[in-house]
Amino acid sequence: MTHTDEQIQDLIHEMYTTGESTDWGVTAEDLRGKRGRRGLPVPDLKAILLIAAAVVLVVVGIGVARESHTHKSTASGSTTTTSSTAAGGTVSVPTGAVGTQVANARAVMSVAGLKVATRYVANTSTTGTVLAQTPTPGALVDRGSTVTLTVSSGLAVVRVPNVVGMSQVQAGSALRATGLTEGSLTVIHSAIVSAGDVANQNPAADSSLPPGSSVDLAFSSGP
Repeated sequence: MTHTDEQIQDLIHEMYTTGESTDWGVTAEDLRGKRGRRGLPVPDLKAILLIAAAVVLVVVGIGVARESHTHKSTASGSTTTTSSTAAGGTVSVPTGAVGTQVANARAVMSVAGLKVATRYVANTSTTGTVLAQTPTPGALVDRGSTVTLTVSSGLAVVRVPNVVGMSQVQAGSALRATGLTEGSLTVIHSAIVSAGDVANQNPAADSSLPPGSSVDLAFSSGP
């Protein structure tokens, strides 16, 4: 039998406010007898208890759902923040810079968020070619870190000293001091250079030669 909320509230109110029924052990028959005098249907106590239990379960369920939603939101926010921080903190040093021109290597490092320092060394490779890098390709470093590139400056050269007018001993010492050696030695006539001194040299003074190159010397036979 279906009862309205007003009828149920009326019954409960009578149980607690009248002197007719203050016994918690009242039976359904007693209630029917009391309500019967007013000609109204008596609700089933079991139905009342089931309704009350359902209300409690609904309230508890709402609370659990809210707590679960809050926990998931918090966990999701923490995970996102941690991932973002890790992704923005380190980068992998690009590969492929070695063997390319230094301008290209600089551009690649810049795109990766890295700075570049260069050191030039004499080498047989074309001038500007990247020979090595530190840290090595693929290494994990902080964004904004500096990568040092070793770059070829081409073949090293030295300036040929002027040895004309020097003795053979003096000329040999001057050449060796700049990383050069004596080449062929010849004797020529000179009207202005004393006999035994260098009257001519090849290459000429101030020429540029790779280290270890030789300079040919011609000595004067005198006036």
